[in-house]
Amino acid sequence: MTVDGAIEARQVVEAWQRIEAWLRDNSPASYATLLPGAGADQVADVQAVVQAQIPEALSMLWRTIGGNALRGVFLGNYDLIPLDLVTDFYRNRMADHEEEGTDGAEEGPPLWKPEWIPVFSNHRTSQAFVLYLDAHAGLLHRWSRYGENTYGTDTEELHSLSSYLEEAADSLEYPAMAVSDKPGLIDGGLVWQSAIEPGQKDHWEPLAG
Repeated sequence: MTVDGAIEARQVVEAWQRIEAWLRDNSPASYATLLPGAGADQVADVQAVVQAQIPEALSMLWRTIGGNALRGVFLGNYDLIPLDLVTDFYRNRMADHEEEGTDGAEEGPPLWKPEWIPVFSNHRTSQAFVLYLDAHAGLLHRWSRYGENTYGTDTEELHSLSSYLEEAADSLEYPAMAVSDKPGLIDGGLVWQSAIEPGQKDHWEPLAG
């Protein structure tokens, strides 16, 4: 592991610890749904499928937190994808990649690449909208089954895994400074503003501070 990789891994763990502490103290409903981290053998099973070296920062995140059973913990209302679904999703997308390769030259953004690792989704089981980590560049990109893919674009600032988690932690600790999404509570559970459904608007309490 490189020095930069070790620094990124430490930053990821520290950012998650800030999020976890905030949930414990301010959102018991969400904190109670956090799942234990994966074992080294489970991460090794994913590595056996993924055709790129899993960055240590992502491996450390998986070993620290196994996800959440209640939606809304991660910035932008994303969930951490369970590892068994990471491998299923990756295999399916790689089938698209291999089929694309038989059609000749690419037109537009690629359907998938071997170094892309799915990490977060809009729902831990549906995965219609996904944030994947480019294992080579170390950046998160958006992907959707409807053709939205931020790979190769400069329409928005792209996050590293650590900066994504750090922004979430900053937004929870200092909600007045939140930029890309605003955090709030519904019945003690964390719900980001972008995820509020019409029937929830009167119940959502934005965080102060």
